Amino acid sequence: MDKEDRLNQQIALFYFAYKTFVETADRLIGKYDITRTHHRILFFVARSPGIKMNELLTLLEVSKQALHQPLLELKKKGYIVIEPAATDKRVRCVFLTEAGSAIEAELGEAQRRQMAAALSASDDPEGNIWMHILEQYAKERPGFALFK
Repeated sequence: MDKEDRLNQQIALFYFAYKTFVETADRLIGKYDITRTHHRILFFVARSPGIKMNELLTLLEVSKQALHQPLLELKKKGYIVIEPAATDKRVRCVFLTEAGSAIEAELGEAQRRQMAAALSASDDPEGNIWMHILEQYAKERPGFALFK
């Protein structure tokens, strides 16, 4: 197999892996009547409680208009709260509620189990090589510096 064929095979595997990874969460988010966008919001807010709205926009790479409706829906469902920052009342910060934390934990646990199983079956069970590869892709994303 030449280099191009090998890269094409790896790209195909990457697509298949991504599809499997998101299907794990998709099966669960359906029971909460939320979407992948809602799930991404919950994921990042869980890792950065009190995240500023502008930081969330950067992480998700969406416009204010695109973020408005999913945030409103999560707020109506009681999964998040939006509060003014302690230092500047004009800045809005997002927090998970207890219900939001529970849903995010359930979704995250399923994906963490899946990732841990794949890593443990590899020659790199700690995922150091995988992390390096992902960082090479992610370093071009605007939110990477905020999350790293």
